[in-house]
Amino acid sequence: MATFPDPLRILDLAQTRAASVLASVNHDQLDLPTPCDEWSVRDVINKLVASTLLFTSFGRREDGDPNLDLINPKDLIGNDPLGIFNSAALECRAAWRSPGALDGMATSTIGEAKARSVLNARIFDTTVLSWDISKACTVEHYIDEEQASYVLRVANALVPAVRSHNRERYKEPISFTESSSDLEKLISVTGRDPKWKSSVQTD
Repeated sequence: MATFPDPLRILDLAQTRAASVLASVNHDQLDLPTPCDEWSVRDVINKLVASTLLFTSFGRREDGDPNLDLINPKDLIGNDPLGIFNSAALECRAAWRSPGALDGMATSTIGEAKARSVLNARIFDTTVLSWDISKACTVEHYIDEEQASYVLRVANALVPAVRSHNRERYKEPISFTESSSDLEKLISVTGRDPKWKSSVQTD
């Protein structure tokens, strides 16, 4: 019988790796374009923080702050993207490790769902957004095969559900081949081009 990784461990990996990506980003890269059309690096980091805070509330079985807009993210990071994200990530970690957090149902951005599925959506978002930032800034994404494989399984169920609820969230999937890596397949499922490269020259 197949065993699947502990989602709490994968959450820790995803958040730690996202922080490593942010630590590699220079302030003068925040206005660079990203694989998310019309979104800058700053926009993506703001969404990453907003999503982390929102899913912290979901882990606590609280209503999310209505000001945490994932479609048009507001500025949350100021001049300290890494510090703001790390603070939010610690709160998220604590919320989902609290007694009973993985039991029963929880709120999500598309309604009530199994708590573990909601946590998996958090892992998915962290992974994909950190990839976006790494591609835009041409820095290491740190996503290994275990994380990519785990999140691909999540994406195959999550993305179509979110797209049917709000078509603004994801484009139609990009085709891939069986020889594509799990990370390439994951990115393709979200409607992003895994081969995306910025047209902006960076030093």
